[in-house]
Amino acid sequence: MLPVRVFFKKQGVAAYISHLDLQRTVFRAILRSGVRPCYTEGFNPHIKLAFAVSLSVYQESECEIFDFFTEDDLSYDEITARLKASFPECLEVIRAAAPVKKASELALADYIVDLYTSKSAGEIKDALSGSINVVKKSKKGDILTDVSPLIRSMRFEQIGPGVRVYIRCACGSGEHLNLRYITDFLGDMITDSRVVRTALLTAEGEELV
Repeated sequence: MLPVRVFFKKQGVAAYISHLDLQRTVFRAILRSGVRPCYTEGFNPHIKLAFAVSLSVYQESECEIFDFFTEDDLSYDEITARLKASFPECLEVIRAAAPVKKASELALADYIVDLYTSKSAGEIKDALSGSINVVKKSKKGDILTDVSPLIRSMRFEQIGPGVRVYIRCACGSGEHLNLRYITDFLGDMITDSRVVRTALLTAEGEELV
């Protein structure tokens, strides 16, 4: 079995599909590519495939990752070419390669958040400088939680339609910040937003490759 790590973009209309729909789309695209994936055993076999981390609906990404195994003896260049041809345009395959770091090493992510607002970059910075208390749903009910400790850094920039925020925050199976909480927290200060994930990183700030 050949381990394959696929790096791809999720952009445009793909931002509106759920993670479950993304999985189904990826399964079908792999089968269309002619690359033979390995399957689980049991009564309901399915492709052995794992995403590094899910992405919330309405968010885009330049750096999504999934791992799978193939039974084929193909070069990674050939696998890349086949997947590029079979994936929809909104899920652009960047490359396929051998995994270097374990997916479990994922700890941080970088995002660009464009906020459509009449407020200045200074006003948005002030709003996000203290506690960021949001309501998080859990099995025990709604819990008021301060998510600011999950943010490692923020940089603010004035742009045409409003304010651009560069955010590095916790991401992965342990601590994880959904950027929706940031936009929800700002409430009436913004009229709309666009969230794009730009990098998946280890705790040391190295790219997950």
